[in-house]
Amino acid sequence: MRRVLDRIYALSGYAAALALLAILGLVVAQMVTRWLGILLPGGANYAGYAMAAASFLALADTFRRNEHIRVGMLVERAGRWRRGVEIWCYTVAAAIAVFFAWHAVKTPMLSHKINDISQGQDGTPLWIPQLAMASGAVLLAVAVIDALVSLLLTESYGVDAPRTPVLQDALSPAKARIALALGCLLVLYAAIHLMTGFDRDATGLKIGVFLFVMFFLLGSGLWVGLALMGVAYMGMIGFTPRNPGSSMSITVWTSSSGWTLTSLPLFIWMGEILFRTRLSEDMFKGLAPWLARFPGGLLHSNVVGCTVFAAVSGSSAATLTTVGKMSIPELRKRGYPEFMIVGTLAGAATLGLMIPPSLTLIVYGVTVKESITGLFMAGVLPGLVLAAMFMAYIALWSVIRKDQAPDPEPRLPLKDKLRASTLLIPVVALILVVIGSMYAGIATATEAAAFGVIGALILAGLQGSLTWEAFRESLLGATRTSAMIALILMGASFLTLAMGFTGLPRSLAAVIAAMDLSPVALIAALTVFYIVIGMFLDGISAVVLTMAIIEPMIRAAGIDLMWFGIFIVVVVEMAQITPPVGFNLFVLQGMTRHDITYIARTAAPMFLIMVLMVAILVAVPGLATWLPDTVQAAR
Repeated sequence: MRRVLDRIYALSGYAAALALLAILGLVVAQMVTRWLGILLPGGANYAGYAMAAASFLALADTFRRNEHIRVGMLVERAGRWRRGVEIWCYTVAAAIAVFFAWHAVKTPMLSHKINDISQGQDGTPLWIPQLAMASGAVLLAVAVIDALVSLLLTESYGVDAPRTPVLQDALSPAKARIALALGCLLVLYAAIHLMTGFDRDATGLKIGVFLFVMFFLLGSGLWVGLALMGVAYMGMIGFTPRNPGSSMSITVWTSSSGWTLTSLPLFIWMGEILFRTRLSEDMFKGLAPWLARFPGGLLHSNVVGCTVFAAVSGSSAATLTTVGKMSIPELRKRGYPEFMIVGTLAGAATLGLMIPPSLTLIVYGVTVKESITGLFMAGVLPGLVLAAMFMAYIALWSVIRKDQAPDPEPRLPLKDKLRASTLLIPVVALILVVIGSMYAGIATATEAAAFGVIGALILAGLQGSLTWEAFRESLLGATRTSAMIALILMGASFLTLAMGFTGLPRSLAAVIAAMDLSPVALIAALTVFYIVIGMFLDGISAVVLTMAIIEPMIRAAGIDLMWFGIFIVVVVEMAQITPPVGFNLFVLQGMTRHDITYIARTAAPMFLIMVLMVAILVAVPGLATWLPDTVQAAR
């Protein structure tokens, strides 16, 4: 049975990978036919259906590989009670996943019954693509229940194995574990019963309930996407007469099958190709000779390497992993201080969120319905300024702490530098194709992502580093990362709907308006707010979780949403290097084996530089808005 289930999960992952290939093919077909002046009926809709298939079908495989995000602080510190905490997490997750699966299955059945068809030119009966949602949701529920059963009846601790061995298990008898799981279900039933019948006009009560349920579910270790669904469900049954199940399935389907979101897995795939081939290694070799004589020496390779790789990746984690694997051994070998190696890499890798293509900006643009191409343009100058500030910090350190800096690298003849620079040509060409096609108006953000994937495949093939294994792993890695983000977006879309029904965003916006805060005071308050929640949530979760409340405030204050997107990215970058849930800290911990508190201390100067960057954005808002406004005016 174990082998059969694992095979099913793996096959669902391969099916999602095929859907991602279909997205690429459909985007390319849509682009080519547009250039030729030929109409491809329903091309965008078909790409959206493939996007939904890729997202839903990969959910179970992503869960089994422990690649969905959760706040594991309590779980990791539970010690001998870890199994008890995990039983709570898996029981609640199973209940939410089963609820999601039940209504996901009912959706195509209802669409077939009422003959619901797409409103686009394709006229597709919607029950056909919705089968992918039903299949993926059912497989996710099976995977969660499978892990729960293993947790109850075996010595397994679920999909998230303890980082350190658990020496003593407080729940070793199976009967005690089963009793605890039944007790968790009883608590859930009681909580649902208590939520019904609340006063729908009690704003304070709504805020309290939402915050309590959200922080309780997230803090106890529930996976972020499922936790958001749970929060939304509790809000729906407590404050609205609407059916939460049907509302959830319709909202989740709509948010998962849009054309705009198709750029997300393609940019992720492009970064995966670069990471798994020799292109990233050649990029570092081409940069190093030019940076060696700078004040601070090859430490600048962390910043410049992250800046260049960010321009073809969009992911902070991919940027950190790729550049770190190349730079850490080389810098250690040359005698650079460990705290500077680790700290500058932790901070510079966050540029993957700012410099286009940025996954966070894509998610933000989809959430607030802003132009993703415009947001990409807005991120260029602030990203370069932030990179320059990081390099200035390294140079200042080398001047103040001369005793800690290693001896300068020997000078290389110009001929050798130029020879090494030829290794940069493929990556620079890819950057020009991806970014240039958007800025020149040749391609949309989604089409530019397709350019990037094809370009990365061609370059890796010409280089001879594109093996079948590298291609397969890059494709599967992209589908799993996309599914992880998609589950968070699904939960966030349901939460946004629930909050809209409760009227909470409108009430909070009215409270803020009554306070009559100036735009600067509002931004200062939001900076503190995002720094605090960034200590507990990853960046994308923080964006999608808060936008339903924050967006009305920003609009009411007259703040430019394009500028606010760049502000959001900077504060989300801070979240990547703040404990206890700084994602870059975890990645670096795995790469360097340092304690996470040590890594956080080394990254503290980079955090302060980002705070300064927020002040610069407030003082000079044109830094973010000038380029998109100029390009827009020129068209």
